[in-house]
Amino acid sequence: MPLLAGKRVLITRAASQFETVAEQVQARGASAISLPCLAVQCMPNQVRKAISDASADACILLTSANGARCLIHALGNDISTINTHPVVAVGPQTAAALNAHGIDTAWVADKASQEGLIDGFTRHGMPEEVCFLRAEQGRDVIQKALETAGVRVRLVTAYRTVCPADDASPIIMKLKNAEIDAVLLGSSRCAEHYVQRIGDAHLADRPAIAVISSQVARAAEHAGLSVQCVAKEASFAGILDSLAAYFAKEVLINSE
Repeated sequence: MPLLAGKRVLITRAASQFETVAEQVQARGASAISLPCLAVQCMPNQVRKAISDASADACILLTSANGARCLIHALGNDISTINTHPVVAVGPQTAAALNAHGIDTAWVADKASQEGLIDGFTRHGMPEEVCFLRAEQGRDVIQKALETAGVRVRLVTAYRTVCPADDASPIIMKLKNAEIDAVLLGSSRCAEHYVQRIGDAHLADRPAIAVISSQVARAAEHAGLSVQCVAKEASFAGILDSLAAYFAKEVLINSE
């Protein structure tokens, strides 16, 4: 029997990213329900200027698939301008978004996190300059580590994330009727926006809350949610693994 057979799982990623996660959810026997809690606004002018101003050997650093998509949007048909630079990706999803549009990666972090990137730069060598394309709000762990190592870091706002404003009442009704078993949260902003969209932290907290990292867990708890599952590896497959283990444990407890 599939690990999440019969479960109804709410996916809170941006609408454009729903299908990728939905396929993983459905492969495990669960139903996928969409409530986009992030909308991405690319800032192509800032990206183009940063690439133009970067030195010829500057490393281009991307820490999300959203950043990769906004880079591609900014470059348009002129992908060749980026291929003169070494490009580093935080994880396989970010690398895949780049590779699909003809952008090769110099290397991909073994662990999909800023800490994993620090380990990667330590092993692969520190560049003289890094052009760090990221969200308007984000962690600065990698920036501080690189600057401490003497690397010039150009911080570029490639995109911002906002809370969608479409009607969430069908999902609110499902929560009230206990028709959602779990909620997947892939970022701190997503956790905040999920509670904002539902409008009631107690109602939003009724299903099992599954998050991608301990950082997101802290943001979810700050927003009024109680977290049941934290992924052991920072990926949606990791979230689903932790969720399956949680429900399996619940079955054992209830059968005793």
